[in-house]
Amino acid sequence: MFIHCAAALILLAAVVAPALANGVGSFRAQGNEPFWSLGLGEGEIIFRPMDGAEVRVKPIPQPRQDGGATVYEATSDGTDLTVTISPVLCSDTMSGKPFPNTVTVAHGGKTFSGCGGEPASLLLGEWAVTELAGKPVIADSVPTLKFGDAGKISGKASCNRYFGGYTLSGEGLAVGELGSTKMLCEPKVMDQEQAFLAVLKATTGFAIGADGHLTLRSSDGQTIVARPLK
Repeated sequence: MFIHCAAALILLAAVVAPALANGVGSFRAQGNEPFWSLGLGEGEIIFRPMDGAEVRVKPIPQPRQDGGATVYEATSDGTDLTVTISPVLCSDTMSGKPFPNTVTVAHGGKTFSGCGGEPASLLLGEWAVTELAGKPVIADSVPTLKFGDAGKISGKASCNRYFGGYTLSGEGLAVGELGSTKMLCEPKVMDQEQAFLAVLKATTGFAIGADGHLTLRSSDGQTIVARPLK
C-alpha cells in the first residue's frame, strides 16, 4: 500500500518533467530564509537570490536525469550553477502551500532549497469526499470535487450538483460563488450538503497527504478530506 501511494505521488508531482527535459515551456520555483526565486523558460534560466546579483544562463543547458530528478548544470561568470528539480511534493515553509516539485539550487558555494511547479496541477481531476468536518460522509451520498484547468470547480454536493470557480494565490486557495441545482433529498443528506458547501465556500488552503488524499481547510478550521477518483 505504501509503495502504491508513493508511486502515485511521484507520478502526480512529475507533471513538469517532460517539458523541462527539452527546455520547452516554463517553470518557476522559490524558497525562503533566505528568499530566492528561479525562472526556467523562454530559452534561459534566471536565478535571483535575495543577497547577490541575478544569475542568467542562456541557452538552457541540456539536462541530465539523476534518479527521478532533472538536473541542469551550467557556469555563469566563472561560477557553477546547478538546478535540481525532483518529483517530490513540497510545502512552502511560510504559507504551507503545496507544490509538485522540490527544488535545490547550488551556486557560489551555497545551496538553496525550496518548492516549484504549479500548485494547480495537484488539484486537477476529480475527488470523492471521505470526511467532512472530521466525520465520515454518508456512504450513498458522497460529495465530489472536480477541479478544472480553467479555474472551474464542480461536483456533487450530496444531493445537488454545484458549479463555480476557484483561484490560487500566494495566500492559498479560494472558492468563489457557487451555483447549484435545486433538488430535495432526505433531511440528513440536505444537512450534509449544506455543511459541505459551507466549508467549501470558506476554503482558504489545501494540502496533499502522504496517502495522496486532498485536504481543504476553511477559515474557521473545518476540513474536507477527499481521495482521488480514477
